Formats: sequence, structure tokens, C-alpha cells
Amino acid sequence: MINPEIRRFLSIGLVLLISSAGIALGTQVFADNHCNKNDDKKCNHSEKDHKSTSKGPVITINPTSGPSASLVTVTGNGFDPSSPIVISFQGDNRVTATWPSNGAFNTTFNVPSTSSNGDHIVKASQESNSVSKTFKVTDMVNPKITQGSNSSSKTFTDTSSVAPTITLNSTSEPVGASVNITGAGFDPSSTVAITFNDTDITTVTPSKNGEFFANFTVPLSTSVGFVQVVATQGSNSASETFIVTSNLVATSQSNVNATGQSNVNTTAPSSPNLSEMMIPHDIFA
Repeated sequence: MINPEIRRFLSIGLVLLISSAGIALGTQVFADNHCNKNDDKKCNHSEKDHKSTSKGPVITINPTSGPSASLVTVTGNGFDPSSPIVISFQGDNRVTATWPSNGAFNTTFNVPSTSSNGDHIVKASQESNSVSKTFKVTDMVNPKITQGSNSSSKTFTDTSSVAPTITLNSTSEPVGASVNITGAGFDPSSTVAITFNDTDITTVTPSKNGEFFANFTVPLSTSVGFVQVVATQGSNSASETFIVTSNLVATSQSNVNATGQSNVNTTAPSSPNLSEMMIPHDIFA
């Protein structure tokens, strides 16, 4: 049996041992959380580990390779929701994503039919910021016809599986303004009808690569607000949203249609005062 005095001595020693360990542990925790920023390398390392990082805008493209006239889907995140995003292919603007919701967008464009094989830059630009991905243009479809020991081949672009798209050089203008429209992915064997807010504008015939270019003037009778520009070919169609910013027009606008004919509009609707002609505020009222 242990002597009571010895037992008391052992108990006091155990308490002191536990207290010393607690003090040492608490001192280390305090040191870890309150280290010397100038001398302690561990402190600096910890600060780097906990330093917050801000993510910039990013995009993905799908697919990342294919023949010319391929339909490419561009998905983006982390952009400013208050301004539009321009998608370009090797410096050629293809489509505009307007006012991305919560900084995210999803849009499509067709690779230009004139693109050469190799790597090309797909860029999403928003004011002074931009991000890019690489798209590789591969060989086009190359069917081969064989007869006995003779054979021949011809390269062409297959547009049968390409969804048609259109692109406007500007998506907001007043009435009377001149707007360029470019299309891709259409059937070269039939015409394309272009309408503005359900009003017939012109018809065009795509090139052998399924592309077209045309120009139209925003009709003077159009009301201020959002309208649809639609290119229709049979059961297929492509559309873009256009904003009419004002029903007041400059004194002269030139319109060159797809046939190369030029028309000049010199009339303008009457206005109650000059200030309204100078400030296209109708859409912001």
C-alpha cells in the first residue's frame, strides 16, 4: 500500500506535468497564429496559403478542332454582366454575347469557310479584358471516286450537318442606320430570306461554302426597342436580337444590298424639338 504522503506527491507531480504540457501547447498555438511576419518563414508560408485569389474570366470551346464551317460552342464564366462580349476567330468578329447573365454566357459561331488548316485563336473580348482558346482547323471532307486503276478526288466543305448562324456588325442602332449581316452554314443551292421585325428586307444566295454577306437599312417605321433579325432558308433559320435605339434618323443613310445596288434615304420623321434629335434617349426612358 502506497504511503499517503507519496500518493499526494505523485498527484501534485501529475497535475504539474499536465499543466506544463497545456501551457506548451497553448504557447505553440499562439505562436502559430501570431508569428513574426518579418522573421518567421513559416508565418510567411502560412499567409501565402491563406491568401485569397480572385478568378478572372474563362472560356471553353467545343469542339476544339474540326474542318472549316464547323459549328463551335463557346461557354464563358466570370465576365462582367454589364457589358457585351465579342467572340472573334483569328481576329475576325463572329458573334456578340449581349449582357451575360451573372457573368456567364453560351453562344455559337461557324468557323470561316476560308480558314486554312492549323491552329487559330478563338478570343472572348470584353472592353480591355480578353481570354482565348485555340481551335485547330483540320482537313475538309475529301471523297475519292475510284474506277478500275483510275481515281480522282475533290475537297469540299460539308455543310449538311452545320447549324446556320448569322452575325451583325452592330446590334444596336437608330432607324435609318446601315447594318451588315453575315451568314454561315446555309445550303448553297437555295436562297436565304432576311427579315427585320417580321418585315422582309432582302434575299441572298449563299456561296458554295454556305456563307453570305448582305447589308440593310433599319426601316424608318420601326419602333424603339428589341427586334429580331432572322435569316430563313426552308425549315432552317438563324436569328439575332437587335436594339433600335431611336426613331430619329440622320439626314442621309446609304444602303447597299446583296445585289450591289445603292439606295440613299434622305427623309426623316418630324421631331418636336432639336434636342430629341441629338440625344437618342428613347430606349432609356
